Amino acid sequence: MNQTQELEAQRARAARNESVFREVNERIEEFRSTASAFVEFVCECALVRCAEYVSLTLEEYERIRLDSNRFFVLPGHVLPHVDRVIEETARYVVVSKLGSGASVAAELDPRRRPKRR
Repeated sequence: MNQTQELEAQRARAARNESVFREVNERIEEFRSTASAFVEFVCECALVRCAEYVSLTLEEYERIRLDSNRFFVLPGHVLPHVDRVIEETARYVVVSKLGSGASVAAELDPRRRPKRR
């Protein structure tokens, strides 16, 4: 496998891993009431040992979820070879996947798949 193929494989793996966290956050969002100002969501970064939370309002969460290729991570959790920074705040960073990671992210978006019965 050449260097370009290795990078694309890593980008696809990162998108798959981050999509798992997105799926968890979709479940969290379903069960939260809108009464709370902030909701603690799982950081959607590709760092293997990350088990941290990101505080978002439901409005922020929904705005990020409008694009299948967007994920939120904590500051300092951006991986420049797989992520492109879209937005930075003091609490979180919005990233999109690069290369093959973008198509994997779209394919695994739970809001774009038919609901299971």
